[in-house]
Amino acid sequence: MKDAKEIIVRAIILLCVSDRCALEKSIIGGINYSKKQREDQRLAIYRWLKNRRYVDMMTKSEKLLFEQELGIRNKNEILFFQLQYEAIEPCLWTLGLVQNLSNYDKFVLTDFHSVLQIDMNHTLEKVLSIVNLRSETDIKLQKEISMLWHWRAIEYNNPIFKVKSVKDMVKEIFGDTYEQVLENIPQFDNNKNDFIVNGKPFINLSIKEKKIINCIAQWRHHAFEWIVGNESWDKVEINT
Repeated sequence: MKDAKEIIVRAIILLCVSDRCALEKSIIGGINYSKKQREDQRLAIYRWLKNRRYVDMMTKSEKLLFEQELGIRNKNEILFFQLQYEAIEPCLWTLGLVQNLSNYDKFVLTDFHSVLQIDMNHTLEKVLSIVNLRSETDIKLQKEISMLWHWRAIEYNNPIFKVKSVKDMVKEIFGDTYEQVLENIPQFDNNKNDFIVNGKPFINLSIKEKKIINCIAQWRHHAFEWIVGNESWDKVEINT
């Protein structure tokens, strides 16, 4: 399992990567910025990461993203990177820096800059001093919950759900102990026997809604698997 320092650094990197991705747009926060202004900001963020040695913990892809000028990369690739923002909250929850994990209904829009104290006076020691690491049992439970959400999103079109309940499929595929995991998912409805999103059973969601949940669940699952495992961020294998 990763220690608090590794988890904090990963959250900081993910947040800075998201900031870098946002610079691809000329309008940020309702304000129009020139390409030069955005280029200056890209270099400033990268310099900030280097000065604090966080760049040493970045993946090759993340470093490349910062080293390339704006407009070089394909927009879809940039979007892929920014979707990892969903992985920040699991990291901060594990550290006790956020009280609750968001539901899987919509993307996380919370600004985590103040939580991670990202400014010119930032030090890793200051953030570490307010960490209250959660128990390994609680962290692993959330990993299993994220895995089941991810599994449900991937298998949304499986015709087996027309003849078998979600709970029966969970027990059949993952084992009886996962019935207890379902009991810890507020958005699982025993009567409707499915995950509930925006008041609707998962099976009744639109394709667009299912894709959104899949993205959210994928990155939360990725984050928790990374936290409890020994793999580097870009080597995590998500098994469902």
